[in-house]
Amino acid sequence: MADNKIKIRNSGQLSKRKKYQIVTTLHEGAVAMAGETVFQEKSFNALKTIIQEEFAAINQWIAARGGIVGHLKSFLATTGQTAMISTTGDQVSCRLQPAAADGSNGVLVSIALIVFSIPPNDLEVRLIDLFEQLECAQKKGESHDR
Repeated sequence: MADNKIKIRNSGQLSKRKKYQIVTTLHEGAVAMAGETVFQEKSFNALKTIIQEEFAAINQWIAARGGIVGHLKSFLATTGQTAMISTTGDQVSCRLQPAAADGSNGVLVSIALIVFSIPPNDLEVRLIDLFEQLECAQKKGESHDR
């Protein structure tokens, strides 16, 4: 039976995995990785833009290393709106939908990556980097563009 657990020895990376609730599964040659967190007081549009740009960069990064994108997908939700961002290795698409107002200031961000032929630890570093970029996103109400 194959060992499907990712071994992490770096304590800094372990704490980031917990912060972003990152879970990794290996299945028939694919790495399936997901993470989720809520960003308080962040601009929904700024977060959406960062994810779209980073998904395009991850597509290129995977291709340059001989890997294959199965699917990169992100779901964002905040008061009044949701976004589903996805790619299968080519163009990045975004679908916006209205949502019920819940009075929350937070933006829920869920990201799932399914990739072939890329080492799991390398992919995890990219996912953590994406979450860290989101941490630096402009705050809700800031007038300057990203």
